[in-house]
Amino acid sequence: MFARCTFGVLFGVCTLALVASAEDKKPDEKKVEKKDEPRKGTVTGVVAAKGDNFIEVKADGEEKARKYFFPPKDAVANAVKETDLSARVKLDWVFGERFRLVKLEVLNKKDNKKPADKKDEPRKGTVTGVVTAKGENFIDVKADGEEKGRRYVPHWKGGAPAAGGGPDKDMLAKIKETPLNARVKLDWEFEERARVVKIEVLKKPEEKK
Repeated sequence: MFARCTFGVLFGVCTLALVASAEDKKPDEKKVEKKDEPRKGTVTGVVAAKGDNFIEVKADGEEKARKYFFPPKDAVANAVKETDLSARVKLDWVFGERFRLVKLEVLNKKDNKKPADKKDEPRKGTVTGVVTAKGENFIDVKADGEEKGRRYVPHWKGGAPAAGGGPDKDMLAKIKETPLNARVKLDWEFEERARVVKIEVLKKPEEKK
């Protein structure tokens, strides 16, 4: 009788232990593993590269750009296509096997306006100096601070020579009446070569006794 009671007690204790162990091994249904959580985020940075189905953005504070993918015919594809390289953007992403672009917002567009080419800018100026030489259709003036004189010619007017074209006659007359060694102020502009626009005699040369 005693042996039966002892066996019954031991059997009950073992059963409770097994049940408790089984309960401990059940997964907590309320807990969700981090690997199952959707990974998503937002970054702000500069566009480093782009293609038909991706865009690379170097986020603020990062050393390298990260690539984000999207379907080529998705609505966001048009936004990427219209976004310039080096533009500053803000994008939303989610991770599904790889980083995927969800939304793109351009914060400031890259300035596509090219600076005016210097060779296209009108070159002109004014010099003050001494007339060192002159001819029928040119005048040389050594500007203050320069070592050598520079040659200036009149503009060509009237078309081809056969049509009566030639150097500006009014300027030719002005060059003729300007004395050698006179101190002058000369306005010029560059058109294939330095062209004299205006001559003002500041001081005539002193007559030799």
